[in-house]
Amino acid sequence: LPGLVILGVIGVLSAGSYWMVGYCCITWEVKSFRDLWNRVLGPGSAWVIDVTIFLNGWITLVCYIVLIGDFTTKSFEGLLGPDHVLATSRVLNQSVITFAVLLPLSLATDLKRLAFTSILGLGVLVYVVLLVIRDSLLNRPDSSGSSGMSLWEWRIGAFEAIALYTHAFVAHYNAPKIFSELSNPTHARWTALVAIAYTIAFLVYANFAWAGICRFEDSVKGNVLRNYGPRFSILVAWLGMGFSIAFTYPLVFNSTREAAINLTLMAKTNMRRLPIVTYMLKSPKFQKLQRGHVGTSLKNRTKSLVGLLGPSPDTTEKKMSAKPGKKATVVLVLLTFLMGILCEDVGVVNALAGSVMGCMVCLVLPSLLFFHTARIQLQACQTGLEEPLLANGLEGSVPTAAYRLRLQLACVAGAVTGLAGVCFLAIGTAVILLRL
Repeated sequence: LPGLVILGVIGVLSAGSYWMVGYCCITWEVKSFRDLWNRVLGPGSAWVIDVTIFLNGWITLVCYIVLIGDFTTKSFEGLLGPDHVLATSRVLNQSVITFAVLLPLSLATDLKRLAFTSILGLGVLVYVVLLVIRDSLLNRPDSSGSSGMSLWEWRIGAFEAIALYTHAFVAHYNAPKIFSELSNPTHARWTALVAIAYTIAFLVYANFAWAGICRFEDSVKGNVLRNYGPRFSILVAWLGMGFSIAFTYPLVFNSTREAAINLTLMAKTNMRRLPIVTYMLKSPKFQKLQRGHVGTSLKNRTKSLVGLLGPSPDTTEKKMSAKPGKKATVVLVLLTFLMGILCEDVGVVNALAGSVMGCMVCLVLPSLLFFHTARIQLQACQTGLEEPLLANGLEGSVPTAAYRLRLQLACVAGAVTGLAGVCFLAIGTAVILLRL
């Protein structure tokens, strides 16, 4: 039960921070996390958001490769026999799925084709949740027996679970995109959308966790499917989860690749600002090479350079995800594949990623943007921005006391959410490291 309480607290904080991202998008009239950061905190620190998204996405993608190997091998062992090559060769399963599924989908410029597979993946998740809940209702231990399990016992592992809970609610880097695609993105609709989505997510997580603990009590494992034997229904669930993760991979990869390209472009721009590089670029020899047989323009990249680094800095206003660099895509997919086949257990890595990157993306960064947005409005008193949400249709040139109070409460909410994220980050990371 303490775990469910923590899950509820993190769910409320995550829903609030998700709502904050939409509020900032309304206020600043932007449609991407990067543009929002540039408007609120300036482009000089935009690398923070790219580094965070890249590291969070990179670790998630590596974990996906590992889980694909686990799920497919486990399911083939029961479906085809323990001696079948697909049941014994984890690397073979990972290789086939990587080159036949993950790489082609990651190279696609239009992810709309994943709409159908996403629905199938959602169906697999619903199947697994209902399977565990049904088994818990039909086969849970006799309640009259003495299991020795205390539902109110507080354990240090509850802090470690913070990492998993935070990671479970992370979807914040897609919030501006989702907000921009709403047909009529009013304040009330955005609030209702966030409330409904996070309420459903919490209920699903809570019921699934409760079913697992009631069915297996203290013997429940981190992956509850590992508690079951090689039944056909369980093997289908293993296989379905593997393919569900495979079709989720390109969605996470898209934002990871864009962050990597942004960091590469930023590093190249900063390198060109160095005095020694500036001197070399302006030297007569380099100018002669530029005009001569090299034929490479610094402003217009060749196709090979675009394939490696993406669009040139002059075209950064265009949506990078619409022009994915093929070489960059292949390199990133292969690197995640190599890391995935080298790791057999990413439990600690995943927990650390959740405690650090999850808290940053889910709580710290959104609250930071929200706090500064509300602070700017409060300092200005007259925002000059169209229809700020907290103004609630404020009319006239003089802000009312109620408007100032709402902005003050908004600053407090942003500060509390950010502080909670930092505390969860510190406590979760410390507990995980101490248990190594």
